[in-house]
Amino acid sequence: MGTRVISFYDNFKCLASNCPNTCCRGWKISIDDETVRRYNKEEGREGMRLRTTMTFGKEKEVRKFFGRCANETNDGLCRLELQGRKDLMPQVCRVYPRRSIRIGDDMEVTFELSCPMSARLFIENLDNIYLKEHEEDDIDPVWIQDMFNEKYYRDILYIRDKVIEYINSDVLLPKLLDDLYMYFRSLHNHVLSQDVDIKTLPVIVENDNDSKCSYCFYSLSIIDKVIMNDLKDGRIKFFDVLYEFSKEYNRIFGQMTAKEADYFFDEKIREMIEKYPGLHKKYKAYLSYYMYQMLFSSYESVSFYKEYLLGVVYLMIIMMTDLVDYLNGRNLQDMDRQVNNLNNCEKRLRHNVSTKKHISHRLDEEFIKENEGYKF
Repeated sequence: MGTRVISFYDNFKCLASNCPNTCCRGWKISIDDETVRRYNKEEGREGMRLRTTMTFGKEKEVRKFFGRCANETNDGLCRLELQGRKDLMPQVCRVYPRRSIRIGDDMEVTFELSCPMSARLFIENLDNIYLKEHEEDDIDPVWIQDMFNEKYYRDILYIRDKVIEYINSDVLLPKLLDDLYMYFRSLHNHVLSQDVDIKTLPVIVENDNDSKCSYCFYSLSIIDKVIMNDLKDGRIKFFDVLYEFSKEYNRIFGQMTAKEADYFFDEKIREMIEKYPGLHKKYKAYLSYYMYQMLFSSYESVSFYKEYLLGVVYLMIIMMTDLVDYLNGRNLQDMDRQVNNLNNCEKRLRHNVSTKKHISHRLDEEFIKENEGYKF
């Protein structure tokens, strides 16, 4: 079996009690079936304690007390890990932030950017995002894709390589987003038809009219609803950075019409990137990183097109956090600020099941159905 890991895999080290956004708080921590069986078999007082930390119902979760995992100590560490009982930790706790997926005999491992350390390593390695061979067999797969077809698998690898190659070219982000939109839209229809070799589809159908490409891929009317409805609710107060961001965003954009907001966003993003060209590199690197994760997580569902559209929403929210900072005169070269923005956006948007579901529905109703005439 071949294992490929993200380029900065070996540099990861958990921040433990020094983590500014610990995974022991604020998360839904699912308990896998195997760990449930171990809890039920564990004897003595520890076994009784563990069983009281599980929720009732078919889908087991770790009970939280004031938003904290029942196994978190006052020092912000995991009681089970300190006791040398990793076998009693839910699988998600043993592997996070590693995102491991197995298809056939191959496995790929990246990191979830919802982890502060992963987000920092990503920001520090924008020029160095790729997969490399991993010799040791020490990683458990979290996702196993059962529907394995050798030809289909090789086609997806081929597509991903070509898409990432295009992302890493000199193409500017507005044109890139439009070109990939047309490509994944064609790919979706092509895969569903199942009548032609996937490699016969042109890898990228380039848009020759650069002048009409905007950084505002979606109308700000959609992004505004994501920020003010899907993102800004009572729970966001636990995410101090995003709570302040939503208030500052509303102060800047709240009185604009959708057309005014679209023009202002595109104009100011261009101005910001001209002053901080490294941001353009970050946005393209994020898109490249997302492709490494997205194409295989969509392997069975064949939802490449929808996942791409979701990825552009996440990217535009990250761009908006930078823009709000820029318009407020903050230093966009502040590494800690960049890491914090990225980490919180990923945690609150991409890795929040409820929020992702709301955004997906919004895209169905306000973008896909309007532009394509069909619904996922």
